[in-house]
Amino acid sequence: MPAPWEAILGFALLIYDHILTFTDEVQYIWKAKKSPVVVMFLLNRYITPIVLAIDIYDKGGIAPNIPRKFCVTWYFMEAFWYIISFGIVHALVAMRVRISIVDDDTRTHHAGAQVAAIWGRPRWIVILLVVLWLTYFCTTFGILLASLFTKAHTLHYEPLLKLCYLSIAPFLWACWVPPLILEVILFTLSCLQAFQAGKFTSQTPVVYVLFRDGALHFIVIFSCSIFNMVTWIAAPPTLVALAKYFGIAMVNVMISRLVLNLRSCQGESMLAYAPSSGRGPSAIQVHISVDEVELEGPAWKSKPGIPEDQDHTEADRKEARAYGLEV
Repeated sequence: MPAPWEAILGFALLIYDHILTFTDEVQYIWKAKKSPVVVMFLLNRYITPIVLAIDIYDKGGIAPNIPRKFCVTWYFMEAFWYIISFGIVHALVAMRVRISIVDDDTRTHHAGAQVAAIWGRPRWIVILLVVLWLTYFCTTFGILLASLFTKAHTLHYEPLLKLCYLSIAPFLWACWVPPLILEVILFTLSCLQAFQAGKFTSQTPVVYVLFRDGALHFIVIFSCSIFNMVTWIAAPPTLVALAKYFGIAMVNVMISRLVLNLRSCQGESMLAYAPSSGRGPSAIQVHISVDEVELEGPAWKSKPGIPEDQDHTEADRKEARAYGLEV
């Protein structure tokens, strides 16, 4: 059966990537202030290899005897974690740096027509992303739950193969549709950023890394999801897990690289400007903190008597508190 070898390959890929990036993880994750991004990153990074390791034992044909109770319990636990893991991945993809338009002549923050937050934390984009993520997660979880209970009675330990075996629900492939739709929408929003940033990406490394890694992540997760969906629809039952384990490993590697690469591009706080594009009095402004790789608030107009930078910082803090994201 190919599934055990796929699980071993995926597990080896995760461990190898952990070894390569452990130094960056210590510097940019362990030494950073605790935040939702840090917690989700660490949960996904360390629980997934444990799940894959148990899967190798459970479905690798190496267990002399496995109680049916263990097969059933792990059947549900494994499925729930994979849904949570993909949910974390999609949440991290949606939490990006802020890119906004600033007046090139004054280099100040304006709340009017001179400023357009194209990927910030205005209320409408926050609501849109939250609704999209909740719709994706609840739909996928519902499909998976129906599949689990529909075929749970077929789960048993197969002595000949030395693994837990069960039948797959014929509609299980549909659980890949919601994440595909969400990924397409997120990638479209990222493309809008890329078109807005244009040629300035070479002068602002954070923006370049954001677009590059975001595009690579989209290609990987989209390809893995399509392959899994087609396999579950057309392949025989013995091949349903052909790309499942390798896919989850690749997705976790990509999201880890995305977060670590973004954080490695700046220090405690970076504020970079690019020159005017020639299409108007605008330039690309990027603000990112090493403690949060996620959406941030739009620009705020300076209050009289308060320096603009100080006023902007206080406004960002107030908005962060409103969303429960202050660290």
